[in-house]
Amino acid sequence: MSKTIAVKQKVKEEKYNDEWLKSFVGFEDISEEESKKIVKELEMLAEVVCIHFMNTS
Repeated sequence: MSKTIAVKQKVKEEKYNDEWLKSFVGFEDISEEESKKIVKELEMLAEVVCIHFMNTS
């Protein structure tokens, strides 16, 4: 009889915001409004990528 061992992963939930984005080279001088827009777009992209990986694995 085989046993399946599930490894419990620690999920680190982080919130990304305009301050986080401005910490990257090239994003230091963008406006708060623009940085919030970019963070939102990155979150949407991450969701699409995650859904794709879940559907193809």
